Amino acid sequence: MSAIMRVHGFGFSQEQMRSAVSAGGVRVVGFPVRQPDALEVWQLWLSQCDITGRYPIVTPCDPSDLVSESPGRLGAGGRGALAAAMARDPDEVVGEVVAAAVSDTLAKANKEDVQEWLDELVPERLAAVLKETAVSPREGDIWEGMPLGNAPELWLCLVEAEYGHEIPALLPGLPDAPNWWSEPARRLLLPSDHVAFLHSWHKRFGADLFFLDGRRMRLVVRRPPLAPCAAAQAAVERFAYCSDGLPDLPVLGDNEVRSTAWRFWWD
Repeated sequence: MSAIMRVHGFGFSQEQMRSAVSAGGVRVVGFPVRQPDALEVWQLWLSQCDITGRYPIVTPCDPSDLVSESPGRLGAGGRGALAAAMARDPDEVVGEVVAAAVSDTLAKANKEDVQEWLDELVPERLAAVLKETAVSPREGDIWEGMPLGNAPELWLCLVEAEYGHEIPALLPGLPDAPNWWSEPARRLLLPSDHVAFLHSWHKRFGADLFFLDGRRMRLVVRRPPLAPCAAAQAAVERFAYCSDGLPDLPVLGDNEVRSTAWRFWWD
């Protein structure tokens, strides 16, 4: 690892390496990285994922803190949890969570607001007010709105995983969404739900997990939806999955959904 970093022009000392194993038996190794270098270093290790068998994420947590993030209510995670999460079709899971979140939102809305919510939560209606198909994606700033405090460095952690969407099952609690609740579903978001959303978005939009800690997540999106119908569907999914900090859905569908950087925060 140190040799690869030096070959690509990054200063690196083997003494900076840290390693930890989660309760579910997943090993994580990592090293500090300067924020200005973090995206480039992440891209380097993402390109090496097929060789290393480890998926890179940028995080403020060192490996020990990262593997200890899991709340006890979510279980230990690991390979068995991943296999169970991957056994279901991700688009089917996404559809169930979206339907529950939409139903819950409409049930809680004031009677006079129901029609307005329907205009935004039904993708076909939302698409009608969005901008025309974009020629190319908006170039998103992966760090926008990211309060990182005074820490001069982050961590580049390499998790024993083939894809980023596997990590919520391997390391449950990354991310955690304790404030998410849908009455028809009568439960919180589960690690398997995170796997489904991230897997579906990876397949459809080339979305890759970049930044992760307990309640914050950032995705680098190579093929964001550019047409109104696809952008509207993605905006509704984004709302159902994580509504904290989102603008109105028409703004979301015209802007961040069509950009190369998606951000999430569960309050």
